[in-house]
Amino acid sequence: MFRHLNVFWFGLVFAAAATFLIYPELLEREALADFVVRFGPEAFVVYVLICLTRSLLLIPSTPFIFAGALAFPDWPLAVLAASMAGVLSGSLLIYSFPGIGGYDERLKARYPKQIAYIRERMQGAGAWWVTMGWSAFPLVPTDLICYVAGLARMPPLKMAAAVQIGSFPLMAVYVYTGAELGAILLN
Repeated sequence: MFRHLNVFWFGLVFAAAATFLIYPELLEREALADFVVRFGPEAFVVYVLICLTRSLLLIPSTPFIFAGALAFPDWPLAVLAASMAGVLSGSLLIYSFPGIGGYDERLKARYPKQIAYIRERMQGAGAWWVTMGWSAFPLVPTDLICYVAGLARMPPLKMAAAVQIGSFPLMAVYVYTGAELGAILLN
């Protein structure tokens, strides 16, 4: 069932990309501002739901953080809280259910050396620091460290705390940079 969700997701992304190529005016700042004004608080609720469920499809959180900051430049704390909640739900989901949608097989196939290396590092007292450091680095997938933390039997609350603390500074920079850019674009 979850494999079909991936096909659906890729189809949806393809349809959206084709629509924006055919109708680029939909991405103009006036159109985006009208969208936000038209839906008001409901748009933010949808954004929160997307943040909370994006990890089901193993989608990186960074584009959603920037999108939220651009769409809601007056609500940076709310965007940051929604983004942090999304990372928390995603990290616990990947940690608890690595086989969902065949993600464990994809991660093993895509990152075999990294998994072996990280798993070795996760056996000692420094597992929390490895998880936190990995989460703070923007160029590596946080889902991978959550998966390996599950394999290494790191306590889930310890893993979640490390991911949240590691992700917070980077997300704060993303949100406030995006909010400033959003304020400039919408004015």
